This record gives sequence, structure tokens and C-alpha cells, in this order.
Amino acid sequence: MKAWIIAIFTMVFISAGAFFYVMYSSAMDPLQDREEEAISFAGEHISFHSVSSVNRYHGARSYQVIDALNEDDEPVYIWVEERFTVVEPRIYDDFETEIEEAEEEEPRRIIIRRHDSGITFEEVRDHIENELEISRLNSIRLGMIGRTPVYEVNYISEDGRQSYYYLTFEEGRYIRHYQF
Repeated sequence: MKAWIIAIFTMVFISAGAFFYVMYSSAMDPLQDREEEAISFAGEHISFHSVSSVNRYHGARSYQVIDALNEDDEPVYIWVEERFTVVEPRIYDDFETEIEEAEEEEPRRIIIRRHDSGITFEEVRDHIENELEISRLNSIRLGMIGRTPVYEVNYISEDGRQSYYYLTFEEGRYIRHYQF
């Protein structure tokens, strides 16, 4: 009897582990595909090699931020804008006499900056710790606001509020701050 209980418990545990592994893998596959697509797209337009990391940023526009080496072996960040195809129908009624031509879509953005052209993650961390009252620093990542490369700092304030703080990549200048 005891052996049966152990066998059933083991089977349930293995089944649950396999289920969670499959769910995690299926959730992560599209993210990995988007990273690979961004690297491929950037590789078609610029020369770089030795990708060390790819991170996602979701603002008004989504970007994949690639950390790599350029053709001169200088470390660079490459922001590759993501495009999601959303087809919005244009409805023409009987009263319109002329049909407008579709506006040409803006080209997909690729922005490149050498690491030494901006402040470092450590400088951002020092700035945040000296200037803000934080309880916990969650993350610092690169992003884009308009056409300006930025650092997005996610932290918990001493009031317990989720906060986002944005600094320019080049100068570390304050842009905006959100608290929830």
C-alpha cells in the first residue's frame, strides 16, 4: 500500500513538472523568436557580431535592444523597433467620391550607439541611489522614448509605490517619472 502511494505521488509530481515545463516553453518561444528576428533584421542592415544579450523594451513603441560588437570590435547597443501587423480596415461609404491613397508606412527604426557614447548602468544605479528615496531597485534597462535612447529604472519607492524613472542614455538627463 505504501509503495502504491509513493508511486502515485511520484507520477503526479513528474506529470505536474512536465506540464509546467511545456507551458513555460510555449510561453517563451514567441519571445525568443522575436529576439532572433530582431538580430536577423539588424544584421541585414548593419554589420555587427558577437551578440552578448538581447532585451525587450515596451513603451509607446516596442524595441529589442541588442548588445553586440560592431565591425571595429567596439561594444554597441542596437535598438531594433518591433512591428506588429495590425490591419485596420478603412471603411468607405457611398457618400465618398474619392478614395484616399494609403499613407506610406514609416520605415522600421534601427538606432545604434557605442557603449562609451552614453552613461553606464553603474552610473545610472549611483544616480538613482543618490537622488531618489528607494526601498528596492527592481531593474535598469535600455529603452526608447520617441527617438531618444533612455534608461528605464523600475523601483519600489519608500512609500511602497511602483515607480519608473527615465534618464537619457547620452547624458543621464532626467526625462520623466511615473509612480503607481
